[in-house]
Amino acid sequence: MRDAVTAVPQHDDIERRVRRAAMQVIVREAFQQTLAEQDDEHRRPAEFAEAWKSRLAALLEQETVEVPGWSKITIADLDTDLGWNLYAAVNHARSEAIACAVATPSRPLRVTDAQTSSYEFSITAGEEHSLGRVRYEICEVCSVGLLLKISFSLEWQFCGLGTRALRQMETRHPNLTWYTTGQYAHAKGFYERYRHSSHSPWTEKQRPCPHF
Repeated sequence: MRDAVTAVPQHDDIERRVRRAAMQVIVREAFQQTLAEQDDEHRRPAEFAEAWKSRLAALLEQETVEVPGWSKITIADLDTDLGWNLYAAVNHARSEAIACAVATPSRPLRVTDAQTSSYEFSITAGEEHSLGRVRYEICEVCSVGLLLKISFSLEWQFCGLGTRALRQMETRHPNLTWYTTGQYAHAKGFYERYRHSSHSPWTEKQRPCPHF
């Protein structure tokens, strides 16, 4: 008899967990749908949050939602207030990560007898949460810097973090003329805008000094 009684709350607890997991999946699905538009929309954080909110509202208005890897989810069976609470919590955490992101110290990548030096640093939210990273090389003899790679996942693009990273790089190595590699042709607009606000000169030329 005691086993039969205790089995009921266990079943209820499992059902609540399943419903919570289903709502988490829907909130994430709305996020992923919004993220998929970023390459074309280039939404800033506030605009992204509104678009994500609209996507979530549209999903919750449906009778059922199909998400890859899940069976059909019936919205009426779920706690939609929980969905909005999850949205608010994740969106707040995302906003805090963007606002509080900091650059780690530059780490040497290669030590040689050459006259150039390579470095890397990350933009992080917390000690272990990397949002993106920057790799670059400098030649102090010729006062030249070469941006090798700046990488942020799509989730953290168009959040101002790229500008923050480049300003950090320039601050650490002042009085250099900066070059970029040819891989940045697709981001030409970003670099054009950045050049106009930068305190360091940037050039469109693709050939820095012969020491590289």
